[in-house]
Amino acid sequence: MSPTRYSRPRALLHWSSALVILWASLSGYANAAWTLPGPIARGISQFNVALTTLLIPVFLLRIACALAQPGPDDGVHAGALGRFLARAGHLALYVATAAVLLSGVLMMDRPIDLFGQASLPQPLAEPVLLDFFNSVHHHACLVLALLVGGHVGAVLIHQWHGHRVLARMKP
Repeated sequence: MSPTRYSRPRALLHWSSALVILWASLSGYANAAWTLPGPIARGISQFNVALTTLLIPVFLLRIACALAQPGPDDGVHAGALGRFLARAGHLALYVATAAVLLSGVLMMDRPIDLFGQASLPQPLAEPVLLDFFNSVHHHACLVLALLVGGHVGAVLIHQWHGHRVLARMKP
């Protein structure tokens, strides 16, 4: 039988991932859309690179927890179609997140600075590959942003209809 709430580790991994993804998405798009002073734009970019690089092991742990621990199934998604759509949407979020994180690392044209505490070498040097992964990264970011918007929208709709889905995700 499935629990009525997500486990504490799954909830904490969800919310930490959500905060990083929302911050990186909003600040990244703001950085691209507005002409910010150079030091601010570079600071946001460097911060986001370090933060999202550190998200990679958290994301891998999140996947492991999702595979190891069942999520709640309390009838919020009525019928097989509802369950299928919920699972497909969550799988799409995981795939898009993985694509963003992987392409973000592979598009780097310099070593990855982790808040001045460590540095990871630049994985690729070939300009054609860097351009390819830069393009993949930008498209994957757009897909992830749309999926996150749909996910938040679905949560709001469930809440509106009296299904307390947020209560199940409390740590």
